[in-house]
Formats: sequence, structure tokens, C-alpha cells
Amino acid sequence: MIAAVLGTLAGTVFLAVAGFWVDRSQDTDLADPSAGLTSRFEHSLPANAPRIVFRDVAENWGVIGDHGPGPRRRLLTEDTGSGVAVADLDGDDDLDLFFPSFGTGSDGGANLYYRNDGGRFSEVAAAMGVADPSGFAMGATTADFDADGDLDLYVTQVGANRLYRNRGDGSFEDVAELLGVAGDLWSVGAAWGDFDRDGRLDLYVANYVRFDVEATPAVADSEAGDPSWQGVPYTLNPNAFDPCPNQLYRQRRDGTFEEIALPTGASDPAGRSLGATAVDLDGDGWLDLYVANDVSPNALLHNVGDSDGLLFEDWSARTGTADPRGSMGISVADLGHPADGGDLAKPDGLPDLFVSHWVAQENALYQATRLSVAGGERLEYRDRVRPLRLAEVSTDRVGWGTAFVDFDLDGRLDLAVANGSTLEEPGDGTSGLIAQRSFLFWNDGSRFHDLAEAAGEAFRRPRVARGLAMADVDRDGDPDLILTVTVVDR
Repeated sequence: MIAAVLGTLAGTVFLAVAGFWVDRSQDTDLADPSAGLTSRFEHSLPANAPRIVFRDVAENWGVIGDHGPGPRRRLLTEDTGSGVAVADLDGDDDLDLFFPSFGTGSDGGANLYYRNDGGRFSEVAAAMGVADPSGFAMGATTADFDADGDLDLYVTQVGANRLYRNRGDGSFEDVAELLGVAGDLWSVGAAWGDFDRDGRLDLYVANYVRFDVEATPAVADSEAGDPSWQGVPYTLNPNAFDPCPNQLYRQRRDGTFEEIALPTGASDPAGRSLGATAVDLDGDGWLDLYVANDVSPNALLHNVGDSDGLLFEDWSARTGTADPRGSMGISVADLGHPADGGDLAKPDGLPDLFVSHWVAQENALYQATRLSVAGGERLEYRDRVRPLRLAEVSTDRVGWGTAFVDFDLDGRLDLAVANGSTLEEPGDGTSGLIAQRSFLFWNDGSRFHDLAEAAGEAFRRPRVARGLAMADVDRDGDPDLILTVTVVDR
């Protein structure tokens, strides 16, 4: 009996001591809270990282025009644009550059069209009929919508959009109003695609918020009369404005278009849309839509492919892609699944989605997978931005245009992201936006590494970047990078 009591007592004492030791060893109140912390995300590049260097050749090649909103009025429209289109618009077998202009910059607010003359570019927007000095352009996309062999140009605007039909003689005519695709909202992104599989290209237009540039007053340096006031006025907050429904224009047999977004379920009326991509996400042969929305959930609209009429179902929640963050840009690629024993260089047949976000929100990389469920399969996406090392490095940036491209030609898709803040430089409130360095992520087969620091002075330089495109502009066999940069008069 005594032995049993002593044994119980010894066990109790042992447990008490062990518990005290564990408690002391894990007591965070006694730990140094700054131990192991750094001011920024640190990582080292692997020894086999490629040596990739970019040079800024814009001035040498004659791409020298500025574009921007002019004197800053602290309006939301100043912070958004603009994009860039890269295509052989004049049919001479080299790539031209089109920059939409969104205000009254040093070139008078006109769009800029740089014709590639073989190593040099000439600005010929006015001669080509696409300058549009009275417009307020945001984005641009190209397609041969009328199937005549020439690329046409669609330009989204604050207000009526433009559809520049290529005449085939080096000039364009705006037929947006005539063909029914002008609209009258604030449009930003657009995507061409044959959504009903009738052999004719249709057009999806992403609209942002209801914003009247003329009726919205400019905001002074201080709303409270205090020169040191640094608050963000409502005129820069997208939450202060109602969202716009998107538009789906189906092309008729006669070349005109009818707007059918609402009856087909494609309007996404609660989304503040900045971009959209048309891609067959589940491999059923029908083009689906993924829509990037600012401060409202993104939308994955699945094309049902109904033989009785075009119809989209909202699969955002069921697929895990209803991203509520500030989404700006989208890029699509089939990356595979390294976590499942695959390789990032080996596609699995399902497109994945990269989405750039606002500051402190991390970018997203939604990788697709098929799940077996009762009655068949279900498409699901999982955000793998952290294990692929694309998360922490992005928290202090505002991401915009983005593109997957194999820039080191090793057979694996790499990733570029244009960064530029929508927050103002500290000062008087009108000194412009904070410049940021863009990303150049190298894919090593299992994760991504940012090579921007080692990619030359042109890439290390911070900019207020927005649009991004990758293309082999000089036809030397490797991809070049085109960035649009917002210029604000101070």
C-alpha cells in the first residue's frame, strides 16, 4: 500500500516538473519577439539560376512618347490605366506596339501606335486613324473579328469603346457604334472568343465601376484644411462606387453584334471587373470565362454549351476561385502539379490561373485538379502561391499586368508581373504614385525564384507600371518585355 502511494506521488511530481519545463520552454512572454525576423522576405537564388538581363531600349528604338492623366486630380481613373497591345497590325511580318492613352499627357492624350520599321519604331497613330485624342482609353486587344485576314483592334474606354477595323491599306476605321460594341460604361479588359462555336468571334468586355469623370470633383491636398493630411479620398476608393455589369457581344451572321450577357448568365453584375480571360478550363470544348474583380469576388463562368442557346453557370464558389481580394491581372498556363509528384514543366491538361493583387494581399496561383465525386468528376482549384514561393515576396507590391513565358528557353514557363502602387508618395498628396520594382520569376521545375535583382538596371528600376506584354519584338529568338508606365504631371 505504501509503495503504491509513493509510486503515485513520484509520478505526480515527475509530471509536474515535466509540465513546468515544457511551459517554460514554450513561454512566448519570455522570448525575444524580434528574433529571426527580417524587414523583407529573404531567399537565395539556386546555383543553377540563369543569367537573364534586360536592357531598356525604348529611347534607342524610338518608343519615346509619354502617356498619363496629366495634372493629378486624385481620381480613380488616373490610377487604373493603361494596357498595351503587341501585334502585326500592318501585315508586314513584324510586331507593332499600341499604347492606349488615358488622359492629357505630353502627347495631348492621344493613343500611341508605334510601327515596327525593322529595329526602329515610328509613331503613326494619327496617320493610321487610331490616335483618338478625345478618348480616355484603358486597354486594347487584337483579333481578326471579320475574318478578312487583317488584325483589328478593340480599345476599352471610360465611356464608349472603339472597334478599329483594319482596312488592309495601313489605316483603320472605328466601327464600334455601327456594329453594336461601343457601350457607354467604364470598360477595362476585353477578351475575344467563339463562345457559341458558330465560327464567328464574339467579344466579352469587363466593366469596372460607375464613375463620371466630369461630375466627380477633384480632391484638394487636404479635405480637412490641414496641409499634412494624408488620407485617401473617396474618389480613389473603388468601394465608393457601384459595380458595372459586364457585356457579352455575340456576333451575328451579318457582322453586327448583339449584347447577351444578362440572359446568358455572363454579366457578373456585382463584380468590379478589371480583366477577363476566355479559356476552356475543363476541356469540354467550350470557352469559359474567368473574371478578375477589384474588391469584389472573382467569377469563374462555366460555359454549359447548351445546344438550345449560350449559357454560363457561376462555378466560382464550387471551384474555390471566388477570390474577394483586389484582383488586377490574369495569366493562364498549364503548369502541372509538383506537390502531387509532377513537374512544373509537364502539363497535366488543365489550365491554371495566376492572379495579381493589391498591396498586402499576396498574389494567387490557382492550380486546377479533377476530383472524383458521386456521378463523375468535379473541377477544383487550390491556391499554391505559397509553396511555389510567389506569395510573401508580393505583399509589398501592387500587381497589374502579368504573363507566363519561357524567357530562358529551358522548356518551362516562367512568370513576369508588372508592379506599381496606387498609393501616393508621402508629401503634399499630389506628387504622384509610389514606384515599385516589377517581378521576373524563374521556374526551376518545382518552384519560382525572383530574378529581378539580377536582371539588369532596367529591371531593378522602380516604376509605376500597369500593362505588360511579352513578345519577341526584334525576332532574335528570345522574348522581350513591354511595360506601360503611368506618367503624372507634378
